[in-house]
Amino acid sequence: MFREALLSEIYGKKMMLIKVVLGIFLFVVMIGFIMHEIEPNVFPDVFSGIWWTVVTISTVGYGDYVPESLLGRVLGMLLILTGIAIFSFFVTNLAASTLVIKEQREKGLGSFKNSGHLLVIGWNERSRMLIRETHRLYPYKEIVLIDETLPKLPHEYKSVRFIKGSPREDEALVRGNIKDAETVVITANLHVEERLADANTILTLISMKGLNPNLYCIAEIITQDQLKNAKRAGADEVIEASFHVSLLLMNASLYHGLTDVIAQMLDHSQKDHLCIHSLPDTLVGKTFADATEKENSREKFLLGVRRRTETILHPADDFFLKEDDELIYVKR
Repeated sequence: MFREALLSEIYGKKMMLIKVVLGIFLFVVMIGFIMHEIEPNVFPDVFSGIWWTVVTISTVGYGDYVPESLLGRVLGMLLILTGIAIFSFFVTNLAASTLVIKEQREKGLGSFKNSGHLLVIGWNERSRMLIRETHRLYPYKEIVLIDETLPKLPHEYKSVRFIKGSPREDEALVRGNIKDAETVVITANLHVEERLADANTILTLISMKGLNPNLYCIAEIITQDQLKNAKRAGADEVIEASFHVSLLLMNASLYHGLTDVIAQMLDHSQKDHLCIHSLPDTLVGKTFADATEKENSREKFLLGVRRRTETILHPADDFFLKEDDELIYVKR
């Protein structure tokens, strides 16, 4: 990703590069023509002069053409010094540009141009684990982090594109290329009062949906009171942090060890974990019993159906499946 950013920066200045290259080309042709004119015996044609000019600028010459006149040798000396200056200039500027782009990336001052990426909002332990697990499962998945508190992206997350700024403002979202993002995960700020954290999440949702109405938004909400507001603001999926944790605590007190079972079913590194997939066209209009017979195998075990916002676990055998249904199963 860093190499892409460098190439993007160079491409952005292509007109300047074209002018520089064109200027050097004209200079080389002019010197080649002059050398042919002043020493026609040594340089029998203009191309020989151009060849000698290019070789002399880039190296110190091969010795196949050697000027004999005083003027020719003076021009040769000037070409050698000019070549050293030109290549030193380009190498120095390339190194400086590389350092500047690297520093801008680490401090979140640049912008992201690619598409199909995952946007992560907020820098905390939850977002760090999300980034690590996503990269472990999908090494080539591009992730863009937007945060206003992080001064500099840690070195171990160098594969992540960092955008420093408020996710509630268009400027940071545009730099994160929200219009071409695939999914966004908004994590709640647990360092502020709960209602304020939820209000910030809802404002972020409104800003994002305004720029990209089709973006799939997953939002973490702390208080249940703001659940409806998060849905109204455009959240496609809401993680009710306090409610879900309280359910885990309650189940752990009633059924010891159940949280380990749930954690394993959500961990994609485990052999058995939960998955949801679209209903195959061949099962539309069929019963759940038909789906069980066809889908159950050594690789997966069917658990239920997801119909819009409703989850139906272990439905009756005569439960009919519809076109937009999704199948819930354990992948083995």
